[in-house]
Amino acid sequence: MDIDKKLEKEKGASDLLAHYVHRPIENMIVKRLVHTGVTPNQLTILTNIVAYSATALFYLGHLLPASALTFLVGLMDGLDGKLARAKDMVTRLGKMEHAFDLLFEFSWIAALSIHLSQPSGSTIPLVLAILSITLIAFYRYCYDTFGRVMNKSLDVYGPFERIFRRVAGRRNLYNIHILVAILAGNPIYALYSITIHASLTAIIYTWRTAIHLHAADRAPRGTFPGGDGSMM
Repeated sequence: MDIDKKLEKEKGASDLLAHYVHRPIENMIVKRLVHTGVTPNQLTILTNIVAYSATALFYLGHLLPASALTFLVGLMDGLDGKLARAKDMVTRLGKMEHAFDLLFEFSWIAALSIHLSQPSGSTIPLVLAILSITLIAFYRYCYDTFGRVMNKSLDVYGPFERIFRRVAGRRNLYNIHILVAILAGNPIYALYSITIHASLTAIIYTWRTAIHLHAADRAPRGTFPGGDGSMM
């Protein structure tokens, strides 16, 4: 199989940053690594080291360097999967990577909120962090449930989903929230905007998942709607 085809997931990159910025850079890097001794597992470990370094920096109040590292992690995070496909080293165990990705994503939000709550003792940053983490966990569960039941990603199930995936709440876009708020001098605004973004994503994912699963329940036994967007 052509290496360019191996590098791409069946559903493609999701959010705007991953699709338009990360994808071409990742492909260029992986093409240079494919004939080296570098393994996908090594990239996964390195990504997690950088990710938790960002967590520590958020906690210690070094917000701009921490934010910069989150963007580096966003780029690095796609390399291991692409290298695994390029080297034909894809394993079922490798799917566990997504759980660890979610863990360090939550650690960034938690560390930022703890840092912001310390000077004044305000509980607002902690409440916002709990809300956003709960909402993200909920809509990720809806998303994963849909994929297991329908054997197709919600991202590409219909025209609406293909458009919404570009702006849905994801780690890459939350990183932009954080950077903008830091540069504006009000990092707590990032927690407010992430909570709002996560709320909207949770509402839309719940709505779309419920609609499509209900349609599947009403379809003749052994068949599902074709995912062509007819159930809008």
